[in-house]
Amino acid sequence: MAESNTLAKALEDVRQRRVELQAEHERLTAELSKLRLAERSLAAIVEGAPLADDFASAGDEDAVPKPRQGRRGARGPRANSAKGRLRSILLGAGSQGLSQAEIARKLPDVAPATLNAYLSTMSTSGEVIRAGDFFRMEPDGEAEGDEGAEDGAPDEDQE
Repeated sequence: MAESNTLAKALEDVRQRRVELQAEHERLTAELSKLRLAERSLAAIVEGAPLADDFASAGDEDAVPKPRQGRRGARGPRANSAKGRLRSILLGAGSQGLSQAEIARKLPDVAPATLNAYLSTMSTSGEVIRAGDFFRMEPDGEAEGDEGAEDGAPDEDQE
């Protein structure tokens, strides 16, 4: 009798552990899908490859939804995108700017690697001014010495 209780308890423990591991597996699968999407998006930005081609050739269509064609166009990122929110935060940071740690606290849903990539790209392009460990933007949206201001292009965040 004691042996059957022990086996029943062991069976219950194994089932409970399986349920816990299944939930953890689903969470990790979702996180992996998000990371794959972020990787493809960053690769498209850095390498200049079309984003839709990356999704179609990845062979992972069930894990990552395909982007809709023609949503962003030439206007660039939306104000509610990570880059758009980063711009807003930096514009409101004043003349001192914000450190990367302060920016990360204000954007907790943005992965540190993504934030680092955006700051690096924006700094390299002259969109953001880096002063030591601090990042800032000029109030008119253009960094000092940015020649793109004379081309008459509209601000990317405006609709």
